[in-house]
Amino acid sequence: MNFPALISQVLPEVVLVVTALLVLGLGVGGDRAGKPMRGATGRLIAAAGSLLAIVLLWSVEATAGTLIAADALSRMSKTAILAMGLLSVLLPPAKGEIKERGEFLALMLFSLAGLSLASGTNHLLLIFVALELASLSLYLVTGFPRTARAGEASLKYFLFGSVSAAFLLFGISFVYGATYQGDLARIGSMLDSASPLAAAGLAMMLAGIGFKLAAAPFHAWAPDVYQGGPAPGVAIVASASKVAGLVVAVRILLLGFGLFGGSAAWGALAVGWAPWIGVLAAVSMIFGNLLALAQTSVRRLLGYSAIANTGYLLVALAANDGASAGAALYHITGYGFATIGAFAVVAAVEKNRGSDSRDSFSGLVHRSPLLAISLLIFLASLAGLPPLAGFTGKFAMFASALKGGGTGLAWLVILGALLSAVSLYYYILVLKCAFGSDEVGSELDVSAGHRVVVLVSAVLVVVLGMMPSPVLHGFVSALADLMPG
Repeated sequence: MNFPALISQVLPEVVLVVTALLVLGLGVGGDRAGKPMRGATGRLIAAAGSLLAIVLLWSVEATAGTLIAADALSRMSKTAILAMGLLSVLLPPAKGEIKERGEFLALMLFSLAGLSLASGTNHLLLIFVALELASLSLYLVTGFPRTARAGEASLKYFLFGSVSAAFLLFGISFVYGATYQGDLARIGSMLDSASPLAAAGLAMMLAGIGFKLAAAPFHAWAPDVYQGGPAPGVAIVASASKVAGLVVAVRILLLGFGLFGGSAAWGALAVGWAPWIGVLAAVSMIFGNLLALAQTSVRRLLGYSAIANTGYLLVALAANDGASAGAALYHITGYGFATIGAFAVVAAVEKNRGSDSRDSFSGLVHRSPLLAISLLIFLASLAGLPPLAGFTGKFAMFASALKGGGTGLAWLVILGALLSAVSLYYYILVLKCAFGSDEVGSELDVSAGHRVVVLVSAVLVVVLGMMPSPVLHGFVSALADLMPG
C-alpha cells in the first residue's frame, strides 16, 4: 500500500489529531473572562471533528488489510467509538473542575484516535501502540480535576495500566517468537499445532486486554476511576474504550487463535482459551454484581456494574463463535450509550447537589423530569429490561452462546441471567430515590450540553433496542466475512 492510500485509510484518525491540535491552540492565551466561552467553543469544535471523522470513515473504500484493516468490522466499531466520543466531548465538566480545557479536550480526542486505530488493525504491534496512545491520554484526563480523589484514581489507573501494557507487550513478543508474525490472520494459519510459547503469549495478551475491559481480577482501577475522574473523561473510559478493547479481543481470539479455543462447556471442557474466558466471565459477573449491591455512590455503582457487564461479554466470547461475538459487539454499543447517558445525569445531579450519592437523587422526578425519565431508560437498559438495547443485547448474546457453544454453556448463561436479576435490585435502589421520594426542591440547573447528551443517548438506547437488526446483523456479518473458513 503506497503512502497516499495509507493516509486515505486513516483519514478519521488524522482529522481527530488535527482537531485536537486546533482545540489545543484555542485554549492557549486569552484572558480569564473568555475561558468559559472558549470551553464551549472547544467542545463544539471537538464534536464537529468527531462528526467529520465519522463521515470520512464511510467514504473510505473497504479493503482487507493487515496494518490498516478498513473492513466492515473496522467501520462499524469505529463508528460506535467516534459517536460515543462525540457525545463525551459535548458533556461539560463541572464548574471549576477543569482549568486547562483546551488540553483536556485535546487529550480526549487523542484517546479517541488511539481507540479508533486499535479497532481497525490486524497487526499486534499497531494494536499495542494505538492502545497505549489512548491509555496515556486517558490517564492524564482522569487526573485533570485537582482533587485528591482524582489524583488517586489517575495514579491507580496509570499503575495498573502500566502493568497491563507490560503483559500485553510480553505476550506479543512471545507470539512473535513462536510464529515470526505480527499479522493475526497469518498467526492463525501458521499455528497448526499448540505451541507452549504462543499459549503463554496469548495468556499474557488476555491479561492486558482484561485490564482494558475491566474484567475481574484485572478490575481494581475501575471503581476509583469511575468515581474520581471527570464525567466527560470517564464517559470515554466506560464506553469507547470498552468497544475498542472488545474488538481487539475478538480479533486476537477469533482471527488469530480461533482454532485453539477449546471448549468451556460444562462436562466437556477442552484445552484452549475458551475455558479461561468462561472462568473470567463467571468471576466478573459474580464479583461485579455482588460488590455493586454495597455501593451508595452512583458513580462507583456504575464502576462495579461495568465489571459485571464485562462478564456478560465474555460469556459470548467463550462460545468461540462469530455470531456470539457479533452479539457482544452489538451489546457493548448499546451499553456504551446507556452508560454515557447515565453519567450525564449523574454529572448534572452532582453539579446541583454536590454529591453523587443515592440520596442526592431524591425527588429528581420533581426537580427535573427529563433527567429522571432518562435515568429510568438508562438504568433499565443496563439491567437488561425490554424493549431497550440492554435486553436485546443480552438476549442475543446468551442465545448465540447457547447456539454456538452448545448446551454445555448453559451454566454460564444461567449464571448471567440470575446475576442480571441481582443487578435489577441495585438499579431500583437508585430509581426509588429518584421517583419514590416526596422531596420537592428547586428545579435543577441543567446545561444545554447535559440536555443534548442525555436526550441523544436516550433516543439511541431506545432505537437500538427496538430496531436492532442493522447494527446486530451488521456486526455478525462483518465477523462472518473476517473469520477464516
